[in-house]
Amino acid sequence: MGPLFDEDYLRALADRREDIERHLVAHFSRPVQCKLRARLRSPELVQDACQETFLRVLTYFRSGKTLDNPASLPGFVHAVCHNIGLEFLRSHTRHPQIPEDATEAVDTAQDPEDRLVSEERKGIVRRILEDLPEKDRELLRRVFLNEEDKDTVCSELHVSRDYLRVLLYRARLRLKTAWLRSDTGRAIQGARP
Repeated sequence: MGPLFDEDYLRALADRREDIERHLVAHFSRPVQCKLRARLRSPELVQDACQETFLRVLTYFRSGKTLDNPASLPGFVHAVCHNIGLEFLRSHTRHPQIPEDATEAVDTAQDPEDRLVSEERKGIVRRILEDLPEKDRELLRRVFLNEEDKDTVCSELHVSRDYLRVLLYRARLRLKTAWLRSDTGRAIQGARP
């Protein structure tokens, strides 16, 4: 008797011979399941991965592809099984896996000093806004801070988009003037060359 896996065996797989396909599944079911059980915890996942393994192996041969060396069929089945096991493991783990060659994660949190400066600037802007007339303060808050839709603001103020642009220009000009009159604004202006 010749080797179990030969050219005729692979040709029979390509020809979709049911008896040979059943033999392949019966021959490799136990080793494939053992390999998948070692990697996957759920019996349902093991069963799904096992079925996927045989589906891909059979699809490979049905598509007309073959192996250069028929004796390497067991290695091919185990390689497909290994890849399927990894795919199922990645897709069914609670937390995403980090690749071993991944670079260190960068801390994107704001530096405490920068956070302090930002909070200080926000406080300054709030104080300057409080010194503006109510209409200017409300308009700047709605359009720039709250980012409300300009058409909605126009509708509520009963003005056109062009006139809203004029009102915003005037409010921003008053804000800039108040900023330059503030201690912080004067200090920054004095520090410029």
